[in-house]
Amino acid sequence: MGAESFYVDIEALKNAGLGAADLMALLESHRVENIDRDADAMGHEGLSAALTSFCERWALGVKNLTKDGQGLSRNLIDTAGAYLEVDHQVAADMERIAQSTQGGAHG
Repeated sequence: MGAESFYVDIEALKNAGLGAADLMALLESHRVENIDRDADAMGHEGLSAALTSFCERWALGVKNLTKDGQGLSRNLIDTAGAYLEVDHQVAADMERIAQSTQGGAHG
């Protein structure tokens, strides 16, 4: 398997990370805590209790999801940065090798 067999789309990695961050921000902006669950507003105490229980579980799930999503976002962006850094380092190393080879051939 040669080097031509492996390619990382750094821009796609970065965009995936940024997209995940945007999605997590959007998810956090729609909080179920804002839903009126008062029995008087619901018209039924049992319905109010069921909705309250659902909203509490939903809020916990969203909290866990956004925490994991934010971690995923950071990891994707960091990975893109690491690939870019290595790519630049390899390019610089190749340039130094090419220059030293050209200098050695003439001297």
